[in-house]
Amino acid sequence: MKIGGLQKLALVDYPGKVAATVFLIGCNFRCPFCQNPELVTAGDQQEITEKEFFEFLDSKIGLIDGICITGGEPTINADLADFIKKIKAKGFLIKLDSNGSNPEVLKELIDAKLLDFIAMDIKTSLDKYGRATRVEVDVDNIKRSVKIIKNNGIDYEFRTTVVPGLVEKSDIEKIGQWLKGAKKIALQQFQNKKVLDKEFEKILPYPDEILKEFKKILEKYIKRVELRI
Repeated sequence: MKIGGLQKLALVDYPGKVAATVFLIGCNFRCPFCQNPELVTAGDQQEITEKEFFEFLDSKIGLIDGICITGGEPTINADLADFIKKIKAKGFLIKLDSNGSNPEVLKELIDAKLLDFIAMDIKTSLDKYGRATRVEVDVDNIKRSVKIIKNNGIDYEFRTTVVPGLVEKSDIEKIGQWLKGAKKIALQQFQNKKVLDKEFEKILPYPDEILKEFKKILEKYIKRVELRI
C-alpha cells in the first residue's frame, strides 16, 4: 500500500470517535478543488512505509477508537481489503472516505464487515459530474454507490464541498432530490488554498449565508444537514 501521509490524531474526521487518518496515494478523479493534490497522482513519493504505519497502530491500541482511510481514492487499491483486515485485527474501527466510483468494492467491503462508517463525496448534481471531476465518470456507478450505502445498514454520511460555479443553488436542489431519505449530508466550505488547479485559488468561497440557504434546501429531503464552515 502506498501511504502518502498520517494524521496521528483526528478529532473531527470520524464523527463521534477519536481517530487517526491515513492518506493513500492515487486517485481516479482530477477534481480541480482537491485539497490533497500531492496524493492525486500515484508517484514515487511515500512518507511512511506500511511497517511504520502498523508500528504506529500498535502504539495506539486502547488509546484511539478508529482509523480513517482517505486519499486520493482508497478503492482503486487492489490490496485495500487486506490492508483493512490488518487494521481491524488490532481492534480499530474503520471509516472509509470514497468518491463512490467503485460500487462493487464498497459492496464487497461492507459484506465482509470490514467497514464501520463510510463518508462518500457527492461532487455536484449528476449532470455536472464531469465538470467537477474532470474525467469521464460513469454516473450509474455513483448512483449505485449511493444506493449501496443507504441500504446496507452501515453508518454513513454524504458530503459536498460547495465550490462556486460547480455547486450552485440548482445543483443543491437536484442533490436533495437525488439523495432524498438519506440520513445525513455535510456541506463543506470550499477552501481556495493548496488546490489541484491553481486557477481555483482565484475563486472566492460562498458567504456563510449562502451555505445556510443551501442547508435549508437540503433539509427538505435529508434527515440531518450539517454545515462545516
